[in-house]
Amino acid sequence: MEFRCFVRDQLLVGISQREVATFYPVLCEKKNDLEVLIEEFFNDNVRLKFESEDYTFDVYVTKDERVKVLDFNPWGAFTLPLLFTWEELEQKPMEGDDLDFRIVESQCAVRPGLKTAVPYDYLDTSPGSGWNQFLRNADKELQRQTKSPEAGALRTSFLNFRC
Repeated sequence: MEFRCFVRDQLLVGISQREVATFYPVLCEKKNDLEVLIEEFFNDNVRLKFESEDYTFDVYVTKDERVKVLDFNPWGAFTLPLLFTWEELEQKPMEGDDLDFRIVESQCAVRPGLKTAVPYDYLDTSPGSGWNQFLRNADKELQRQTKSPEAGALRTSFLNFRC
């Protein structure tokens, strides 16, 4: 399973289930063990080696209870807080023993609108969005290249090269 960890002032203040659109009953059973594993991993392998004060990082916990770092992300801004809000995370007390570990605890708590498989800006394809503009520019460039007399020569050369 994957989890997002939230670090503020070099203290682990929150852990969230990464896939918030699904309820996994096994997480309810293993929640306390997972919290201990991730917190120990943070203290032993991340805290003193990663110099930033505030950041997030994603981990994967294997079936044999090994913790692996997937990536690091900036605090706030474009990083999804998943089962938290950024306001909640900003207000967390600065004591180290106030770690908040959140999972989807029932089918009713699933957040179906929140997908985490692609960056958020890729999901916004509305007119004027960055992704929409990229697609329009790519389409124009493709049309330009296919109408260009050089494009035919390049295509012929490519086909001859492949044969």
